[in-house]
Amino acid sequence: MKKRVQFMMLLCFVLGNLSFVLSSILRHSLTDFMLGFFEGLHIVFMCTWFIYMCWCFVKKKNPFSIK
Repeated sequence: MKKRVQFMMLLCFVLGNLSFVLSSILRHSLTDFMLGFFEGLHIVFMCTWFIYMCWCFVKKKNPFSIK
């Protein structure tokens, strides 16, 4: 798999976790729309990451390394 795709998948993983942490920390100061937006980003990024991890598992590759 190309390095660019692997890097983008790792970026999805980091952004998904970051959006979840920020929405959890700032839960009481965000509006309902912003809270839902950040939680939606988390779900999209984590679903993308999960699909990539399943693909790596089938191909027997390490999803955390960029080669």
